[in-house]
Amino acid sequence: MSLLTINSLESGYGRLPILHGVDLHIEEGELVALIGPNGAGKSTLLQTIAGLLPCWKGRVEFEGKRVHDYDPSKLPTWGLGYVPQERNVFPNLTVAENLEMAATLLKDRTPKIKAAYERFPILGERQKQLARTLSGGERQMLAIASALMLAPKLLMIDEPTTGLAPRIGEEVIKLILEINRGGTAILWVVEENPSSVLKHCPRVYLIESGQIRRTDSGQNLLNDPKFAELFLGVS
Repeated sequence: MSLLTINSLESGYGRLPILHGVDLHIEEGELVALIGPNGAGKSTLLQTIAGLLPCWKGRVEFEGKRVHDYDPSKLPTWGLGYVPQERNVFPNLTVAENLEMAATLLKDRTPKIKAAYERFPILGERQKQLARTLSGGERQMLAIASALMLAPKLLMIDEPTTGLAPRIGEEVIKLILEINRGGTAILWVVEENPSSVLKHCPRVYLIESGQIRRTDSGQNLLNDPKFAELFLGVS
């Protein structure tokens, strides 16, 4: 049984359809990327998997359980973590308070919070700083650290390097790859730095107009002379 299985998924916003029969699967410990042009449905797919958007048709199953049969607040306790592209921290809380909030369901939060500061030393230095005053890279690290509090089996990350300086973006990429090497499966929406990410991905889904158009290895896509057309959606 796959960790995550999506069959013939249709979803959207209000009455606006975005996803049209999406099929996707992720196994335990895998690193899987999702790419496509702007407006292709990447963020919509992650929000639907997280139970934040309805499943009109088809099904989303996490470890055999249908996601949309449960309240979305239960999904993190199953091991499904999600870091959205925006609004992924509490801006008016300190770094320490953000981590405390993320660890609310734990009986003993101290070991997890200590581990977060060890993995992200900059957060330890910024414990008393409001999240809204952090740099873009520091906010992403805080969002990822928060999502790791409940030890997810699958971590979904939406374009984590967008808008970051190249050096900081590379640092975030290295951290995510380290998390995957530790056994956490990753579903990674990739927009910037594709060559730095896709070379590590055995499977990449190319989504366009709400449909999966191609499934291939990251290296095959990078070697494809038409990659710009495939990735950017331009001829």
